[in-house]
Amino acid sequence: MLHRYVHLVLIALLANCASYPVLATECEPLTGEEVLQVENLRLLSQMKNDLGMMSALLDENLVYVRNSAVVDTKASYLDSMRRGETIYDLIEHTNDSVRLFGCLAILSGQGRYDVRIAGKPLKLMLRYHSIWQKKQNKLSFVSWQATRVPP
Repeated sequence: MLHRYVHLVLIALLANCASYPVLATECEPLTGEEVLQVENLRLLSQMKNDLGMMSALLDENLVYVRNSAVVDTKASYLDSMRRGETIYDLIEHTNDSVRLFGCLAILSGQGRYDVRIAGKPLKLMLRYHSIWQKKQNKLSFVSWQATRVPP
């Protein structure tokens, strides 16, 4: 049942990305290497709580679906970082798979997250999809979906 939910969310996210008009001259093909580099920059920025870098990386139309099913926009995600609701002490991603679709890339994998939520430590294993888009020579983070891996 959970896999069906994740599948439906991904279809909706891709349809959402596709619904934004992108001129052919704006859409630029990406490489797996550049996507992995910018994803690592995003993870480092989360751990450092670097609001400036995160703001630069997040797309204006970001859809960020947390493992708790809370959905954030760019503004609400940055606001949660500003308030310190979730502190990322450690993020380690493994099993990364990068699929390229022209100017869109979907990273899939598993990650270990040592976080503090409202000051309480929590260790999570998550499966995720991270979606990036490249236009006007800039990569932007357009979507995230995470699901907890049962212990």
